[in-house]
Amino acid sequence: MVLCHYSGVLLPTISQNIFSPYLAYGEYGVQIFFVISGFIIPYSMSKSNYTLNDFWKNLKRRYIRLAPPAYVAMLLSIFIYFTAIIILNRPINRISWPGLSWQAILGNISFSAPFLNSSWYNPVFWSLAIEFQFYILIGLLLPLILNRKYIIALILSIFILLIGHNRPENIDWFGWFFGHASFFFLGIIIFLKKEKILRGLPLILTTVFTILICFYQNSTPKFIFGIITFIIILFEINISFKWSTYIGGISYSLYITHWPFGIIIESITKKIIPIDTNNELGKIILLFFYTIAAIIFAHLFNKWIEQRFLKFSKKLK
Repeated sequence: MVLCHYSGVLLPTISQNIFSPYLAYGEYGVQIFFVISGFIIPYSMSKSNYTLNDFWKNLKRRYIRLAPPAYVAMLLSIFIYFTAIIILNRPINRISWPGLSWQAILGNISFSAPFLNSSWYNPVFWSLAIEFQFYILIGLLLPLILNRKYIIALILSIFILLIGHNRPENIDWFGWFFGHASFFFLGIIIFLKKEKILRGLPLILTTVFTILICFYQNSTPKFIFGIITFIIILFEINISFKWSTYIGGISYSLYITHWPFGIIIESITKKIIPIDTNNELGKIILLFFYTIAAIIFAHLFNKWIEQRFLKFSKKLK
């Protein structure tokens, strides 16, 4: 995702380099993330003996875990915007600026900006909004999922909602979420299999229909990345490396900070080094430098900010 954004439209000095067409596939990391969440979240909730009485406590834990670090990243974007106004007397084109109206502030804080006709201070927040909707829905539905008497009726209802919302750009509660929900449901299928809630023919039919709906709803690249992730988790294929484990540990911090940090590091670099935007080798070197710098910043952000809220959220039993 970082390489996709940095070599795409975010950083003009290195955009459209020779690797850009290949790095563009990084945008489908969101689909990978949704499939993983679809499995991990209900699995961890089930192992903690979740009941509907735990709904608000569970939601509060997830909120404390994710929202405050996102707010810090949001403040970083706001800081960049006003710094550019003060120094350059103009905004930076790549900064999305919804203003400081109550709709913009409330929409970003509550991760519901599209419902309030606002945009994001940090463009990557749209996926966090989808994720929080999943937390709400799985918190309400997991007790029914764990009760085998209702599972078939619940699956059929979800299929109907998925088929009826094949356009992710729909800005309504169900359309906005269910346009992406087939990826979450792929992860849930793995949970259903692992916990033996579904077996045999019902499991096979549910898997086949979900895959077909995922294909129907999404572009081919999104579908392929989602299915590959589904297969890797389902068959427990070990593709872990030390560097990937490390990046995974700071992935959330890297995800929410790489957009504003990329703009900052490029602005500083342009002031220090004369950059020839036609030099392909120079673009690749800068891409490498920006990415390493973003990882270092994410490491510090994870250590000083994210980990503090992670520990605080775990205190809520």
